[in-house]
Amino acid sequence: WHATSVSVSDYKTHLSNKVVLLCDATSGLGELLAYELASQGAKMVLVAREGRSEALLYALNDGKLASPQAELQISIRTEPVLRKIRAKSLELGSPQVEVLSIDFGNVTGVKTLVDATVDMMGGLDYLILNHAETPRGSFLDIKHQQTPEFINRSFGVNVFSFIELALRAMPHLEKSKGHIFVRSSTLGEVPDASSTLSVFSATKHALNGFFYSLQQELLAKKSSVTISIGALGGLVTGKTMPLFKLPDWLMGDLTECAHGMMESLVTRPRTFTYPKLHPYITRFMWYFQSK
Repeated sequence: WHATSVSVSDYKTHLSNKVVLLCDATSGLGELLAYELASQGAKMVLVAREGRSEALLYALNDGKLASPQAELQISIRTEPVLRKIRAKSLELGSPQVEVLSIDFGNVTGVKTLVDATVDMMGGLDYLILNHAETPRGSFLDIKHQQTPEFINRSFGVNVFSFIELALRAMPHLEKSKGHIFVRSSTLGEVPDASSTLSVFSATKHALNGFFYSLQQELLAKKSSVTISIGALGGLVTGKTMPLFKLPDWLMGDLTECAHGMMESLVTRPRTFTYPKLHPYITRFMWYFQSK
């Protein structure tokens, strides 16, 4: 990602009163991105995750597939948070903020997010695909992760729902000359050197393969729709375990990353890489670990 000099007035020119559909606005990065967009006067539909979380499911229910406890906890965790984010976004200057919730594992159902956004807002300018399921642990040691149900669910949330949302949004984005931001990972470019994120890394490789190919198709067709793919590395949040145990100075700052994502909606790079050193670090670790 090569930062282009963009002034505050440029942000507002491009984003003021534009309609943004932001998936998983309750995560740390999603929340900060909502505030960045609100301060530029964007209209937003903020989406919270509901339903079963595979990461919570394993942690709360010892890896069993049916976990009402996990489903309840994710709903309790996200709904009040989203209401607070909506209120703060309105205070920061967004003229309109609506909230929705969806189980991103219900791939055929996620298209309703686009339909609801267009119904409420009258159109769509930006689609931000920010959601992800991040199961951790050694794939060979955790039997639960080896089941077809687990793998299908992980690919459903991390890949298939992205594709479904992008395809549903495409006609509306063609009308508005809109943009799609796909949150991926540096683990979609190299294998998981930590040996604890095999399924996650596999989904991100698939995600990159599809959206870089779609990006080329749109360029060939001279479409007005553009795509940025976010190759994100470790971020210091103070709440979640980083992907690799690295010193903070090698990790990215969450607030800076959110600002960079917001800026990329204006500059529209093909790839947004953050932090800049992380791809080199992951390749270095993988290269020497494979020796």
